[in-house]
Amino acid sequence: MKRKVKGFTLMEMIVVIAIIGILAGILVPSLIGYVKRAKIAVAIADAQTIKTSVESSLMTRFSVNKDGGDISGAFNKILYLDQSSNTGKREREIVGAFTNRSWRKYKKKIKDNGASQIVDTTIAAGLDESFSEVWDAGKDINPLLYGSSGTCADYLKKAETNFGLVVVYNRDFSVRMLQIYRKGILVTYINGEYIANANEDAHFIGTNVWSEIYRDAGMAAKGDSYKISLANRQINDGKEGGWY
Repeated sequence: MKRKVKGFTLMEMIVVIAIIGILAGILVPSLIGYVKRAKIAVAIADAQTIKTSVESSLMTRFSVNKDGGDISGAFNKILYLDQSSNTGKREREIVGAFTNRSWRKYKKKIKDNGASQIVDTTIAAGLDESFSEVWDAGKDINPLLYGSSGTCADYLKKAETNFGLVVVYNRDFSVRMLQIYRKGILVTYINGEYIANANEDAHFIGTNVWSEIYRDAGMAAKGDSYKISLANRQINDGKEGGWY
């Protein structure tokens, strides 16, 4: 005697499809959120590695081993600490800055033997040791120029690279501010914390006040960050000029 095989009815199929749709609606957003959080965690870990590498490389060479000679000329950028209209009397600090443009010069073996490049080379060598992956050198374009004129994503396209990096360091070789943009995520180290920004309009701070880092990430500014900006200036024989 043949057994009659019973299949699913149309109603049963509709119910099954509806259940699958409900589960997908619940699980997919959670999965997307998990993937995004994982990417942000990796991006922050990279920023932490960069900060540690920069500080360790500089401290080891110039404070511990005291190797490299006079590097006072490397501290040639102006960090304004207020936004008064009288530029000449604005409170300021003199700091150093390293960008992926600096790393590019190291990779391309471009030499000028100045104090800035002595420090840049030390930082770049340390970063090369810290990462085994490829960081494309790209074109000779400074990411700080994209603080107001374009987004981080615009910069990657223009510079034909896979990352953008800005590091501001003090005379004691501690990192004052750091920004790294990779894979659609901008991570900023500022005021002792790491801020991740995955918005499409994320941009490097450039010469804008640092409170914009918080604002762009949807956070309230902390401390006096609304007063601080890195001017597009370079100290050269007592005079202010342009970047590099």
